[in-house]
Amino acid sequence: MHDAGEPSVAIDLSRRKGRLVANRAVRDSFIEARRAAAPYVSSLRIALVRLGADRLARAGALVLACMALVAVVADVLASDLPLACRWHGVVYVLPNITRPAALAETDIVRMRREEVAGDWVIEPLVARGPAQRGEPGEALLPPLSSGHPMGTDSLGRDVFARVVHGTRAALGVGLGAAAVLVAVGVGLGAIAGFMGGVVDALVARAVEALIAIPTLILVLVVGALVPNPTATTLLLTIALTRWTDLARLVRAEVISSLGSDYVTAARALGAPPRRILLRHVLPNAIGPAIVGAAFAVAWVALLEATVDFLRVGSVDPAASWGAIMGDARAHSAAWWLVAFPGAALLAALVAANLVGEAARDALDPRLRGAPAISTGRASWARPAGRS
Repeated sequence: MHDAGEPSVAIDLSRRKGRLVANRAVRDSFIEARRAAAPYVSSLRIALVRLGADRLARAGALVLACMALVAVVADVLASDLPLACRWHGVVYVLPNITRPAALAETDIVRMRREEVAGDWVIEPLVARGPAQRGEPGEALLPPLSSGHPMGTDSLGRDVFARVVHGTRAALGVGLGAAAVLVAVGVGLGAIAGFMGGVVDALVARAVEALIAIPTLILVLVVGALVPNPTATTLLLTIALTRWTDLARLVRAEVISSLGSDYVTAARALGAPPRRILLRHVLPNAIGPAIVGAAFAVAWVALLEATVDFLRVGSVDPAASWGAIMGDARAHSAAWWLVAFPGAALLAALVAANLVGEAARDALDPRLRGAPAISTGRASWARPAGRS
């Protein structure tokens, strides 16, 4: 005879077996879904994969990274004060960066002449500052002269020191202006495209007014009107006038996104306009913003060099590639005044443009092929007909 409790035990075992089977089915379906979705990674990851696979983009990024490193350690490569020293019984560490008041009236050349017992000096690669003038006989020395690997200019200033510190000026102004114009362009373009109406019309009129004025002419006019123009003046002038192209691109992307299904679904679910703009519409402007920033760095660096080259009679001692080349106008035989800063400027422009073009191709979905599964990994090939 069977126990009266056996039917309930059988039912309980059957239910447990059913739940176990259901859990396995859910787990298997989840695993299959993950496997199926593995090739379809996010657009940003696709762009990063494509950008990393581009050899020219890697070369450009490497050149920009090396220039950024040079800009950071410029005071270590060339400075009028030592890296460390013991001067008149006091030890100074990195005085070329801290600039102590006790060493304000001296430099490495003077330290060599006035060195006493117990004093020692650790010099940088080139013991000259970018604004430090040389002796009367040190003007226009050719490259590989004693202590001057790239020669000197008409004032006896070391060209290597000025080129190295000019890297800081070029990249600083370029990156700063690019960051500001990207922020202004993306913000105004997104607001204009999303809100439309009067706001869109006002932004459009502002874009048309700024496009009508050549940027170089505007920068020269501002430089002439400002009593003491600085790099910050140049940065703000460029950033507040060159956001127009990026704003138009972002506005077009925003208007295109407003007609998509996911924006319609978000509105149907009652999402507020701010959430729709920030979470669903604005991410589509990341691509144009990145591309615009890459090209802006090159364009601003070229404009900065052009302005400094045209600044006739400037007494600004700040190191700049354009200012070095401008000194060659009165000394046509001093080829090194054009060759070295010109090569640095050309390298920066080519590198930034290579990165910008690669980013544009990587972030443009029309240049990406459909994802395909190959040996368990995602691969993206260019569409047929494209090289």
